[in-house]
Amino acid sequence: MATDSGPVVCFSYLAAASLWNVERFPQANHGAEVQRSEASIAADGPMVAAVLAALDIPALVISNNIGDDAPGDQVRAWLHRGRVLTTVETVPGLATPQIVIVADEDGTRTWFPYLQGVAEALTAVDLAPLARASYAYVDCYKVIEPAAIRAIQAARTPSVPLLVNLGGSVLTPMVASVLRDCPDLIIQTNVDDDAHETAPAVAATLLGQTGASWVVVTAGAAGACAVGADVTVSVPAVPVTVRHTHCAGAAFSGGLLYGLLHGWPMRDSLALASASGGLRCARAHHEPLPHLTELLACGESLDQLPAAVR
Repeated sequence: MATDSGPVVCFSYLAAASLWNVERFPQANHGAEVQRSEASIAADGPMVAAVLAALDIPALVISNNIGDDAPGDQVRAWLHRGRVLTTVETVPGLATPQIVIVADEDGTRTWFPYLQGVAEALTAVDLAPLARASYAYVDCYKVIEPAAIRAIQAARTPSVPLLVNLGGSVLTPMVASVLRDCPDLIIQTNVDDDAHETAPAVAATLLGQTGASWVVVTAGAAGACAVGADVTVSVPAVPVTVRHTHCAGAAFSGGLLYGLLHGWPMRDSLALASASGGLRCARAHHEPLPHLTELLACGESLDQLPAAVR
């Protein structure tokens, strides 16, 4: 493993998520019948921690507090079911952040976040657990960028290995500056399926801007690639019947972190990540997250792993 000093510490915002599926998005001033509705969690960090918990890797989420309202009950139940440890507290009278994600049968997703006060709250959370982390995971979305920069700086001080998830957000000059030459840095982002051919170029650009050890780019059904110094590796997506795509990237990150923590080569870590992301898309949100044996059974490349790591 990278280090035995503590859990994987995930920094992100925390919100109750409602997932709606429609046949197609309506025209303006028209409606569309919701065909399926599921409850889940946002953002990616809490899902990463749940994936790791299912793989018996200790993880801790640093995030904003939640309220004692119905969305807060939903979040607490989800965290308990996923065995996710957090620094989060329940504050009476606080409105729990929420997000609604609407997807159609063509795979298009649109989301509507209600995150009032979250960005400000995240800039004040205690980041001390990052100094004792075996690995740090930071969601670096534009909406929480100042808080994410603070978390990156806290993780960088003790030279904790770091995975920064841009989640498709543009790398701003401020973020690029704080990431520049950060030791043991991996950046993850994504491109749309129809732009999958751009993934290696996107990764190479981010690599040049930050000096990261690796940049990983996911491209949905087209798989994922990782670009490092003078090397590019790629893996296909695991074929599944897609039920949804919410937190597929987070599940991918959890599988990737498992491999990295165990010192696996990047190609093997990517293969496990692909399996984790694929099974996340195939399962309803109330179903258990997969164990390691289920992930290892998903792909031929994982069959090649030595018995000692299987």
